[in-house]
Amino acid sequence: MSTITYRPARSTDAERIALLHANSWQENYRGIWQDQFLDHDVIADRLKVWQGKLQHPAPNQFTLLAESAGELVGFVCGYTNYDDHWGTLLDNLHVAKHYKGSGIGKKLIREFALWANENAPASKLYLWVLEENRAARKFYDYLGGVSQEVVLLENPDKSFSPCCRYVWPEARVLISN
Repeated sequence: MSTITYRPARSTDAERIALLHANSWQENYRGIWQDQFLDHDVIADRLKVWQGKLQHPAPNQFTLLAESAGELVGFVCGYTNYDDHWGTLLDNLHVAKHYKGSGIGKKLIREFALWANENAPASKLYLWVLEENRAARKFYDYLGGVSQEVVLLENPDKSFSPCCRYVWPEARVLISN
């Protein structure tokens, strides 16, 4: 495996991020979300989302990429002070299948936590994860996240799934992990 480099996302990265995001959903959400969406609509859906996020980023948005020899192998995106009660939202964390377990996800979360702590030091940090995504939940448990609640949320395919809200009391908790 070649060296992993990290850099902030640019508007020109939207298509690469959308493809990795779509692939991740296709690999991990099969049987949870509708096949029609995963097989036909997910790439266009993610491309529209990522073009919007990167062409007009919110002032409280942070998006960081992980690359190996020019290949996008992971990314993280989130927002400080997203919710008055829950605080900073870690909205997306995805790592290419063949790079899982290599430390990229942990490094991306750590970098996001550093940024969040600098920009909103007293804020809690939270994320949503599908209840059925056991591998991701195990990872967040390992990083000290606490599942605070399970809520039925609408998915991009218009179905509904139970999702766990994982919470850390402060972003800095993730810096030393």
